[in-house]
Amino acid sequence: MSQSEHALKITGVGKRFGATNALSGISMNLAKGEVLGLVGENGAGKSTLMKILSGAHARDEGDIEIEGVRVDIREPPDAQRAGIGIIYQELSLFPDLDAVENIFIGREMSVGKYPNMTVPLRKKAMRDCAARILNDVLGVEIDLDCPVGSLALAQRQIIEIARALNSNANILIMDEPTEALEKAEREQLVRIINDLKQAGKSVIYVSHKLDEVLKICDRVVVLRDGACVADLPASSLDVNKVISLMIGGSLAKQFPTKSSPRADPVLKVEGISRRGAFENVSFELHEGEILGVAGLEGSGKSHLLRALFGDGASESGRIVLKGRSTSISSISDGMNNRIAFLPAERKTEGIFAEHSVGWNLTASSLSKFGSVRLDRRAERIQCTNYIRKMGIKSEGPQQSIGRLSGGNQQKVLLARWLLTEPDVLLLEEPTRGIDIRAKADVYQLIASSAQAGKGIIVVSSDSTELLGLCHRILVMFEGEVVGILDAASASEEAIASLSIQRT
Repeated sequence: MSQSEHALKITGVGKRFGATNALSGISMNLAKGEVLGLVGENGAGKSTLMKILSGAHARDEGDIEIEGVRVDIREPPDAQRAGIGIIYQELSLFPDLDAVENIFIGREMSVGKYPNMTVPLRKKAMRDCAARILNDVLGVEIDLDCPVGSLALAQRQIIEIARALNSNANILIMDEPTEALEKAEREQLVRIINDLKQAGKSVIYVSHKLDEVLKICDRVVVLRDGACVADLPASSLDVNKVISLMIGGSLAKQFPTKSSPRADPVLKVEGISRRGAFENVSFELHEGEILGVAGLEGSGKSHLLRALFGDGASESGRIVLKGRSTSISSISDGMNNRIAFLPAERKTEGIFAEHSVGWNLTASSLSKFGSVRLDRRAERIQCTNYIRKMGIKSEGPQQSIGRLSGGNQQKVLLARWLLTEPDVLLLEEPTRGIDIRAKADVYQLIASSAQAGKGIIVVSSDSTELLGLCHRILVMFEGEVVGILDAASASEEAIASLSIQRT
């Protein structure tokens, strides 16, 4: 391939943080119109490489070339001038502004040559341009006047892509782009990526969803411990081979063996409803059972899970815990009834980022360590025990939780709730944003909790996860339960069919 056919070429790029080599001698290239998968465990160097290419970090050594021309990327404007755009997993839109304002932020069209606070903007021209990018280039219809904070996640992500294209990006870096999307939304994004590819744009696709990477990407680069260990055509790989390259060996079976649930129901839900959220929902959860809940965004699955914890209570129906009818109208009711809830949004609803691992681990169980004065020694011993038992990689209870990987943060949150000794454990997207090894660890912890007799409900947008982890799968559509499947005999197609229609 000639130099001019390379959209991007990286040679010997390295980055150090103190005594730690985050990246060492990374060399790779990206062709025009190519989709390149970038994979590796958390800590492998993916984020550092993305940040170097987007200007968030400056490289310490090596060269970067764009279409055969060497460029020096030291800050985000350098990357934008080089034609590189990045769509982070944590979207960077302004929620109170509309789509047009977000797409043109920092690139507003003004009547004069230089935009400023007093020069009027060419709002119609901006609106027409935004509509052209969204409708003609990306093939989507989005309300241009609506504040983006009220749009669905998939639509917000598309606006991020439109913003990058509006800045003349020819190289798009996508960080976990489908992590929180439903199946139909993922398919739409794949179609957009293929359209961009046909238009000659190049994409670096970063994801933990390896099956998706192999379907979408032309080539896959694998990072391990800050080095590039493989650069291979996607057609020559399978998921097991990629995992082996990522971890430097084989990974034991991802999903643990399922133990048989007990006969006694720990939870009975009888016809509960809440207007606009869910209607006439009934099911049983047995001791030792893992019950999956599937459905599209807006199906009511998240509202249902939160209602069982007392966050947005049901308005009618009955909840029976261990044979006793109970009212759960607040979060304190949920906790008092030995129900635990792990939310999907780990960073905003789960961890207390400014506090330590130990502080986060015991936050819901302080009464165990004294009613007036905390027994700090007992608290520290319990924290240390859970860190060991849960396989949490940290420097100890005193380390800031913000410095842990996503997988280890999730283990801390799971430990927090297990410390409360719940009978029912409610898990919303328990493996979102964590790598393949951490997923296997979390699955084992969930299975072990079920073996200990806890009833567990898992809401997930990943059908493979539900089939591999759960005993049964409850499917919701427009707030109602439309089917309960035996996971052993169900398929992704059966889940998808029920999720989008009643037949």
